[in-house]
Amino acid sequence: MSHPSQTRPGTRAARALSLLAALPLLLAGCIYHFTGGGLPSNVRTVYVDLWDNDTPYASVSADVQRTLQTELPRQLGVRLASRTAADAIIRGRITSYEEVSANVRPTDNDGRIDVLQAEVQISYQAEIYDVKGDRPLWKAGSISSVGTYNPNRESVDVGRGKAIRDIVSKITQGAQSQW
Repeated sequence: MSHPSQTRPGTRAARALSLLAALPLLLAGCIYHFTGGGLPSNVRTVYVDLWDNDTPYASVSADVQRTLQTELPRQLGVRLASRTAADAIIRGRITSYEEVSANVRPTDNDGRIDVLQAEVQISYQAEIYDVKGDRPLWKAGSISSVGTYNPNRESVDVGRGKAIRDIVSKITQGAQSQW
């Protein structure tokens, strides 16, 4: 029977080679972990502008602004600032807002339909503008966000909230894809 401290010939060398082979993967994992996406390092503060609104739904602009102010600092690692003090400005335009029936079913013999799923569809243009560099960091036109809801159990506000959170998500993804 062999003693626990004894090893077969070549085992120590095989372990060392395995560790050496795994080292680049371990280092790559650390590098990936510590260097994420987001805005350039000189952008530490943002101002979220009230978006222009081409729709008859006036409150949507304020809802988008409020959600961006709440979510973007956490998602992009920035702080909110006044327009004059900010490193970047988040601005946009809501170009359309629609509430549509996405899934319907006819009811029995009375000619009516039952709406099973509805959507709030918001189309918009958005930009993250570097104030000091006097250039857009990210810009996108004609983007759509959709929020689904069940009109039999939820209000249209649920769909609107989901669509607006999708706007924030797409702006965050756009900012992170640039770096």
